[in-house]
Amino acid sequence: MPGSPSLSLWSSVFLAITLAQAQNITWTTGAPTTQDWKTLNSTVAGRLYAGVPWAEPCFSLYNGNNTRPDAAQCSFVQQNYFNNHMVRTSVFAGYGPQNFEACMATSDQCMLNWMNPTDPAAFTPPQDCKQGSIPDYYIDVRQASDVSTAFQFVAAKKIPLVIKNSGHDFQGRASGPGSLALWVHNLKSITNNANFIPEGCSYTAGKTALTVGAGSQFQDIYQYAHDNKLIFVGGSDQSVTATGGWGQGGGHSSLSRLYGMGVDNALQYKVVTPDGVLRTANACQNQDLFWALRGGGGSTFGVVLEGTMQVYPDQSFQIANIIFPIGNLTITRGILSIFTDNATLLATQKWGGYLTPTNGELVLLNPTLSTKDAQNSVDALSKYAISVGGKATLETVPSFLTWFQGWVQGTYGTQDPIGLPQALASRIVPQANHATPESRAQLVDALMDAVNSSFFQQIHFATPYGYNATSASDTSVNPIWRSSLYQIITVNTWQYNDNLATKKATYANTTQSVATLRSITPTSGAYANEADIHEPDWQTSFWGSNYPKLLSIKNKYDPNHLLDCWHCVGWTSATDPRYKCYI
Repeated sequence: MPGSPSLSLWSSVFLAITLAQAQNITWTTGAPTTQDWKTLNSTVAGRLYAGVPWAEPCFSLYNGNNTRPDAAQCSFVQQNYFNNHMVRTSVFAGYGPQNFEACMATSDQCMLNWMNPTDPAAFTPPQDCKQGSIPDYYIDVRQASDVSTAFQFVAAKKIPLVIKNSGHDFQGRASGPGSLALWVHNLKSITNNANFIPEGCSYTAGKTALTVGAGSQFQDIYQYAHDNKLIFVGGSDQSVTATGGWGQGGGHSSLSRLYGMGVDNALQYKVVTPDGVLRTANACQNQDLFWALRGGGGSTFGVVLEGTMQVYPDQSFQIANIIFPIGNLTITRGILSIFTDNATLLATQKWGGYLTPTNGELVLLNPTLSTKDAQNSVDALSKYAISVGGKATLETVPSFLTWFQGWVQGTYGTQDPIGLPQALASRIVPQANHATPESRAQLVDALMDAVNSSFFQQIHFATPYGYNATSASDTSVNPIWRSSLYQIITVNTWQYNDNLATKKATYANTTQSVATLRSITPTSGAYANEADIHEPDWQTSFWGSNYPKLLSIKNKYDPNHLLDCWHCVGWTSATDPRYKCYI
């Protein structure tokens, strides 16, 4: 579908008219009727759709009713079902962590066998394609009035509202049984401004910035930035968007050492708050909302339609690609030992990247060192990898996009897979835990516990350690990010037909996988975007000392909690029916 124009191009008159039209609708209180849905569809210009599970064309039963399989459409789904990042995010019912398409607690689901999507045992009778956690309906959002209308509708009808962007959400916040969803995927504008001054500010000089629609994904943003000889600070998955979960949750990046997190680069947001008002949030107006949006989490304070972020001149990078044998715990421990011994120096020298024990890979990129200095910097890791039968290369690439395309294509490391159930946990690891040989040895033991207790592990060497161009107090992310060197994520999975007991055990194992790390980092936390759904003391873990202020802002802009999601600011109860599918 074509992208929407930037909000900055919309006339104020048009916005005033559309918002007024939305506000003039009166919805009767009570459960929505068929006529209510028809009226809602008319109000949003025919862009209300049923939320049909992606794999439904393969089934002969859908929610207990006979249906006719569509062989051609089923074949397309099967070909792209597992680990196709861009295709899966281009359909409303596609989610990166596949378990949030399902109702995990009841096994109501519409899943193929992710290990073999053509396996007929998953979709032929008596298998029934159930709705699971896919929202019943969704609005394909193209303008602010769509959001205002939705807020009014759910307030009157008392049904859950969720926001879905790319579906790369490990907390399940973009789905929910019996809900109405706002799908912002098609807000895909990207514009460049060499002298951006936030609206309402009296600065005499602006900053080079890109303004991106809420649905703009890193694959397109990076290409656009490259074409304009710029670097955009973003994440490591081409299908993720710059606003929403990644952008509002903090946004760690392989560039964070030099340029900070995503929220450090945010200059302005256009956001519809739950009162239906389109607001501009920046350093000069709605400052409290701007602060909350810079780390307080997505799906919480409003629906962001576009964001403007500072960008930087493109440049060359040193790329260290270190490969070591997998399946040998002694070698894995050796790599982790050398890595932890050198992590502080590597971070100080502005290296960023990803260490994936599961795949036997460490890929690092550096924007500041010469080739000789870069080689010396990673020498210990390189020599060890080679000594145990691995290999190590160092090369200069001319641009950030060159590295990122190699990352996506598998020549510079391997991305983590999507399109499978994922029980995920994480921990942010402070620099203080690297201070002495004894603390580093303790840390290696904890990291090995994580390796031994999980199907997949990855260290995101991507914190803003050493970055100080933005004051930490200007953002609402957990302050622990500033004094930490990396985070580790651990993942466990299950098969499409596993029972509830297996799923519970899988989550329990994942929680346990970072238990030792939690115990030796008691003042640290976890990343709100990539965390255990059973994260203990999640308010402090995700936001630290910032949580009370965030809660106050939540109550100001969303006093009726029209936006509510699992372990988001202001969330209070797992007994709400909208969370019945969590385990």
